Amino acid sequence: MDCSFYIVPMASLFQRHGIYWIDYRVNGKRFRVSTGTTNKQHALVKLEDLKVKLFKGEIGAKKLTGRKSSVTEFFQRYEAYFRNGSSVDRHPDVARLNAWHNFFVKNGVRHLGSITPGLVDIFRTEELEGRKPKTIKNYLSFLKTALNKAVEWDLIDKNPIANISMPKIVKTFHFFTKEEISKLLKTADPDVRIGIQILVSTGMRRGELFHLRCRDVDLKNGSIRVWPYGEYSPKGKRPRTLPMTADMKKLFSRLVKDKDADDFAFRPFVAENRLYKRFAELLKELGMKGTLHDLRHTFASHLAMEGVPIPVIKDLLGHSSISTTMIYAHLSPEVHKAAVNKLPF
Repeated sequence: MDCSFYIVPMASLFQRHGIYWIDYRVNGKRFRVSTGTTNKQHALVKLEDLKVKLFKGEIGAKKLTGRKSSVTEFFQRYEAYFRNGSSVDRHPDVARLNAWHNFFVKNGVRHLGSITPGLVDIFRTEELEGRKPKTIKNYLSFLKTALNKAVEWDLIDKNPIANISMPKIVKTFHFFTKEEISKLLKTADPDVRIGIQILVSTGMRRGELFHLRCRDVDLKNGSIRVWPYGEYSPKGKRPRTLPMTADMKKLFSRLVKDKDADDFAFRPFVAENRLYKRFAELLKELGMKGTLHDLRHTFASHLAMEGVPIPVIKDLLGHSSISTTMIYAHLSPEVHKAAVNKLPF
């Protein structure tokens, strides 16, 4: 008679706020992990999969790093991390952080290791219902970036949503005409006027201007270096050098005069988004539409209309992929015609 047998690992399902969780023990310690689904059949499949891994010994203390890492403590640390070096009063990421944190708390997710793609899908369906694709992408990208940092800090072994799909976005943009820029410059107060002049003449992002140091303004060679400092880094972590126009050289020579190399070249406002708000107020006063970021689009659009090649515009903007810059290609049809007219037959 065959008396061989094996011990079935102890693991069971339970529900919390409609979501199925798995309760199990490893080495005498109790763990609870969310399945990320409200479908019982799907949850049962995950339960059986976990039982097999428990039986094979594939789940051990090393795999449970994230189970011990508090969601609340991590988000507090992450907020301090992205606020470092900036006194932004209402950073847009704060709203996203709070939304994710509140959602996880509401659903009983206390540890980073309990975050799953299924939970993210529920957030996407319930918390972001009716929101624009770009808004949804911003929330998903925020959490994905945050969890990448959690991996870097050795709080979890891997990012549980590394392969989550992002919504497709049809890229549209708005730019100002020469007449509109002239009108803005004539009406704006001095600080806002300088901000407009720099952004529309360099294509820099507002954060890049806010963190620009005097040491990166090279008046001799007429260039500006967009460079990371401390915890701050340009978007995409791509440092670049921008040429200055003659007017920009004159402007920056006044801005950096008598300042130390590590001083900020242009920071008249305490918070980064104050220039954004002041510019919005100016547009409203003039009855014009747009945002501060549209000055960057204006820079690129007018270069394209003047026949500047897209790869050159890409480098000036600091895009990591030329596909991002291609949104401006339709503005230079004459360049394409001129190219075709050079054919010898």
